[in-house]
Amino acid sequence: MMGTFYLVDYENVGSGGVAKCSGLDKADQLHIFYTENSKNINLDIVDDHGDAVLETHKVPTGSQSADMHIVSYMGYLLGKYEKSAIKIVIVSKDKDYDNLIKFWSGKADISRKQKIDVSAPKKAQPAKKATESKKQPQNTKDSAKTATATNKTVAKKPTKSELKTQLNMEAQRALSQAGYSKDEINYIAKLVCKHFGEENFKQEIHNDLRIDLGEFAYQEAYNCLKPILKKYGK
Repeated sequence: MMGTFYLVDYENVGSGGVAKCSGLDKADQLHIFYTENSKNINLDIVDDHGDAVLETHKVPTGSQSADMHIVSYMGYLLGKYEKSAIKIVIVSKDKDYDNLIKFWSGKADISRKQKIDVSAPKKAQPAKKATESKKQPQNTKDSAKTATATNKTVAKKPTKSELKTQLNMEAQRALSQAGYSKDEINYIAKLVCKHFGEENFKQEIHNDLRIDLGEFAYQEAYNCLKPILKKYGK
């Protein structure tokens, strides 16, 4: 079953328009259109977009530039897929889209929303088992011995240096499995480790990859690293 195509006018709605995407399905596609004026997209906001495919489209700066490119891309989708099967949602506050939507009424499923609100359902908490019998209180000496033994078994928390080393190894492993060359792996992993511990960890890596790898290649590298960055960016 074909999912929904969300075409986002990022300059118009900003991060608030895509803040609740965690419930998107793997059949859905999230397309963010932006210009040079809005290049610093807050990836911490859109990082949890469920299982949907995420693509960003940088378009030239100019009057109504994002609007025109969204309309153009919508026409491409309508030509590529069966009009009766495809569903398109334009994410924008601009009511100028409404006349276009009205024109396609009855021919294709197209709508406009000011923001995406598809949050993942909350997981049900497992029921607590009833306690069959109360534990007998231990004497003071036994309690002290148990506490001491427990403290000894607590795992030592890794240092920042150790975490950085783990991050480097996991990043290199993921890039190697994705087919990157040795030079590319070393370069990208070094870039990732450079920003470790920074407040906007994922954002800084995303921006550097875009600058260094180019508009099309950076997204593939970032998607490869994203599960790891999410793990170490907390």
